[in-house]
Amino acid sequence: MRMARRTTLTAAVLMVLTIATPTPAADLLREMTCADLTTADWSGFVLDDVVEVAAKGGDPAHCRVRGTIDTEIHFELLLPLAADWNGRFLMGGGGGYVGSVQNQALQFAGPETVLGRGFATVGTDTGHQGSGIDAGWALDRPDREINFGHRAVHVTADAAKTIVRLFYGRDIEYSYFVGCSRGGGQGMMASQRYPDDFDGIVAGAPAHDWTGLGAFFLQTQQAMYPDPSDLSTPVITSEAAEALETAILEACDELDGVRDGLMTNPLECEFDVSDVPGLTAEQRRAAEVIYGGAYVGDRHVYPGFPFGGETAAAGWKGWITGGGMPLGPNTPNLHYAFGTQMHKYIIFDDPEFDYTAYDFADYFAWEEHTRRAAKILNAMDTDLSAYQTAGGKLILWTGWSDPAIPATGTIRYYEGVAENDENVDDYLRMFMLPGVLHCSGGPGPDFVDWIAAIQEWVEEDSAPERLTATKVRDGAVEMQRPVCAYPAQAVYDGAGDAKKEESFECVTR
Repeated sequence: MRMARRTTLTAAVLMVLTIATPTPAADLLREMTCADLTTADWSGFVLDDVVEVAAKGGDPAHCRVRGTIDTEIHFELLLPLAADWNGRFLMGGGGGYVGSVQNQALQFAGPETVLGRGFATVGTDTGHQGSGIDAGWALDRPDREINFGHRAVHVTADAAKTIVRLFYGRDIEYSYFVGCSRGGGQGMMASQRYPDDFDGIVAGAPAHDWTGLGAFFLQTQQAMYPDPSDLSTPVITSEAAEALETAILEACDELDGVRDGLMTNPLECEFDVSDVPGLTAEQRRAAEVIYGGAYVGDRHVYPGFPFGGETAAAGWKGWITGGGMPLGPNTPNLHYAFGTQMHKYIIFDDPEFDYTAYDFADYFAWEEHTRRAAKILNAMDTDLSAYQTAGGKLILWTGWSDPAIPATGTIRYYEGVAENDENVDDYLRMFMLPGVLHCSGGPGPDFVDWIAAIQEWVEEDSAPERLTATKVRDGAVEMQRPVCAYPAQAVYDGAGDAKKEESFECVTR
């Protein structure tokens, strides 16, 4: 077992507690009550609201602390009472452009809640208020962009740890971060920029290359909605998407030995979109963009989507084509929302930006703009030696059918780390979930106890090799399947119940 990273108060944190009433130094490390927190003066942040919350729904009684760092970074910290605290700190990420205090750790805990497990846990709004698909807050505000990009998570973790240590009167034994989508990108950012913040990080479906994704989103929308005055009908209609999915599954569903509507590894599916009957030339070109990724000339800016998720409401309908989510009359899907908002308010600071008029032949001529945004938002550094030296462990995971952030992009990052470090398995593992959409949903098993997995790796030096993914429907377990540390994958034994985890073994092909 490796030594835990201890959390202490330092001048570098700039958040030193001073008790309003003179108190002997020895008493500073006593257990505090919620009321004690309200009588203290804090440097670097203020506490806006401190409330004692009664036990309910699997959560023990706890102290809810809401505060503000600087003037705009809001956070909510939940502190189980001292008798229930497990000595550990868990921060949860946020999704999209955040804009409200979010803590994704709460949703990934499963039936046993985060507080029920004994964690002190925190989330942040990353320094602004607004819709998760609106980036208008960033217009001519580089300070907010920096907070959103990486600073807010870091300073929130510091502030929360300061409160935790004083509240319980002892050090934190281990610190963790769990997030998906933007939250996954936040976790990757922490491992690269702030390697001492967390002992273990779980980064799901990570949005780690914002500028690459932004270019890809614009290209999908140029292909899907070439006329900005008509956002009512996408080039790939529901009928066309169904034709694609039907043909793909007919050709490749049984490659893993089971016909069940999902593919264990869709990259093994050798299928040509031009073979799908009934598609127009325009529809085929649009599908080629979605599956092929973003190109500028011969340069591959971002990899495309694997096959899968074409007809799901939270799949292509919600993210790429349209009609899957109520996003408003001028926002047909989430690619449109994120791609246009990013370019309007973060890359170009131009609210009049027109996605259809953007010529990708000029993409690299505008590199000064994308380079500035990338420096703030992207977590692309494949050298994780600082995090490894700090003793950190990182788990990456994503759904194969994710329609938001291509699984291929996460694979590309992992392989970039592995290419430069033969000991990558000592501190980084990646898991691919078949049939799973963005962070959850889809026909595949989408729940894995990531919190337990990262704890076991960090605290017991038990590296995850094979984890159990579960699909729950209407409160009952519908299926379970193993997910294997990449590049291994689950292979059916050919005889057992395909809905049972024990009918599969992890194999590297």
